[in-house]
Amino acid sequence: MYIQEIHINSFRHLENVHLGPFAEPPASSDLIVLAGPNGGGKSSVLELLGYAVSNSFNLSWALRRTFPESSFEVAIGLSQDEINLLRQYLAHFQPQDIDLHKFIEQNSTYYRAFNYYEGEFEKNPNLYIRIHQTVTSVVGTAANRPLGFFLKPDRDYPAIRFAQNQLFDYEQKIQPSYIASLAFVTSEAQYRDIFDYLVQQGYQYTFDLGNHYKRMLTGNTAGNSPPDPLRPYDDLLQKLFPGYRFVESDERIPSNLFVKTPSGVQIPFSDLSSGEKEVFFISSFFLRQNVTNAIIMIDEPELHLHPELARLLVSTMQSIKLGNQIWLATHNPEIIDEAGIDHTIYLARDSETHKPIATRGTDEAAAARLLKELFGYSGYIGIAKNIVFLEGTDSSVDRKMFSRLFPEYKSKLKFVPCGSFENLPRINAAILNILSSNLGWTEFHLIRDRDYLTADAIQQQIAPFAGRMHILERHHIENYLLDDDLIARVQTDIFERLTTSAEVARKLKRLAVRLTGEVLRDMIAYRLNLIYQPEDFSLGKFLEDQPVLDSAGTWVDSRLTDLTQHLAKKVGETNERLFAQTDSAALQALLSACQDEVRQAVMGNSDGWRSLFPARRLLQEYAQSESLGKNGYIVLQNNLIRELSATPEKVAAELRQIIEAIVNGSLTAAQS
Repeated sequence: MYIQEIHINSFRHLENVHLGPFAEPPASSDLIVLAGPNGGGKSSVLELLGYAVSNSFNLSWALRRTFPESSFEVAIGLSQDEINLLRQYLAHFQPQDIDLHKFIEQNSTYYRAFNYYEGEFEKNPNLYIRIHQTVTSVVGTAANRPLGFFLKPDRDYPAIRFAQNQLFDYEQKIQPSYIASLAFVTSEAQYRDIFDYLVQQGYQYTFDLGNHYKRMLTGNTAGNSPPDPLRPYDDLLQKLFPGYRFVESDERIPSNLFVKTPSGVQIPFSDLSSGEKEVFFISSFFLRQNVTNAIIMIDEPELHLHPELARLLVSTMQSIKLGNQIWLATHNPEIIDEAGIDHTIYLARDSETHKPIATRGTDEAAAARLLKELFGYSGYIGIAKNIVFLEGTDSSVDRKMFSRLFPEYKSKLKFVPCGSFENLPRINAAILNILSSNLGWTEFHLIRDRDYLTADAIQQQIAPFAGRMHILERHHIENYLLDDDLIARVQTDIFERLTTSAEVARKLKRLAVRLTGEVLRDMIAYRLNLIYQPEDFSLGKFLEDQPVLDSAGTWVDSRLTDLTQHLAKKVGETNERLFAQTDSAALQALLSACQDEVRQAVMGNSDGWRSLFPARRLLQEYAQSESLGKNGYIVLQNNLIRELSATPEKVAAELRQIIEAIVNGSLTAAQS
């Protein structure tokens, strides 16, 4: 399950707020970060989602909150696996329910709403109520896959002891219905349950192990040794904090949960730091709830955390369980930086209306302003170990690609878009200047598209920067998405238009041939622009310490004459060189070379067009020719990035070499 879209007419102080649409999470869990100052509406959005996902919040929590007249609708998306589960359930238990059968066959989205009369829910409220009840029953209970959980910001970790009278409640506490009942209760109850459950597991394992060996002593050798139920949590603790592990005490009846520290000292769990308990508690709740493809809401995950722990928590939440859509409300720069601006929505009050407004992180100008207001320049910069500037006519795509393809390097790299440039020295002079600089321990790198650069031009551009500039081997970053298998999969699964890899290859090749005139035109123009790029007319130390005005303020004619002659010579030499490079013979040679490249790229079985031709144009034309909808190209592109990130074996080795060279400080990156 995942939240697809949110429409809020009113909820608490939120008015006329729209969030989404959001795509189905990839195999690795997806993050949506709500950022902004206190009072911006972050917590209210999470509470609204909690009411939409659960049947109702825990009464004790609800009684603490006020609910004025509200109006909202939430669209909830279902994965293909969940739809298949619903089909099987309905076929077996409700074969006569035609309406539910028809809806599941035709839709993958349903709606939850309150007083939202203009939305989809009001068109058939009884049907949508029954659908949610069925989803809750089938996915949440029969399949033992909770719909999600909510961790609220009132988390505290007091020193508690195990209530020994609950020692034999273990069987109750492993029941799916009991576990699901903890998803939306108070944080105090959630923490208490985790603590008691872990103590009980240690005792239960000893009990089960004793029974197993008792049976063996009596000659009953059937059955394997029982697994240690504490093992996944112990593994998690050691992964989060190397050298830490849970240990059993010598107590006959347990009274506490004990941890062995790297120094060998055994301490009660409550003696860990508040940050350590926070990271472990949140991470362990994913295990306790056994969430996959669920909707997770966590308010202020940064409580008690210093920057590195905040980053560790975010990366752990994404990897500990698969396919979840994780909503975080925060005003912490480390969490926003770790998640990435593409996954961030800023909620802040408008300076005039004082009503909260939502701004997507992909709206870079507005997002940058909000970040600066929220954190100041130091928090906005969020410097990582290496800053990687990304060039291209759509830098957000470049950043999205590199962030999704190499999530393991989030804590070491920060990808920063710098816009497009046709003329490298002039438009990006500032960036090129810092490519050869360091700021403290931060290195600066630039990854740019190849466009129509020749091999000689590439060498001229990268030579001055000693491995800090990396030029892709293909025209655009989108060229790495021209994978027939992935395109066929997305077109079939997402757009529900059945096709094959062979059919995709045939159609793309046909489009490439159709674009040969456009490509030849742009290639010639691009290479001519390189020849006529701004020339260097600096004159070195000419006239240094030689005034051109005398004491009376009169020009020194001899020196002005020398300057004029020197400048004329420089201009003449430049014009001669330019003429030599663009006379009729040189122009014909340039045209012939471009013709040869274009012809070789498309002739016969050649796939050279996949690298040479602009993939952005090819995919735009493909989406239009396949009638994939008004925003078909954007949806196609986003889903291709997602599919490529889920199949790392398809990621070009060249991209990984560049990223690893930057991370490792190596100067052996491709083309560097």
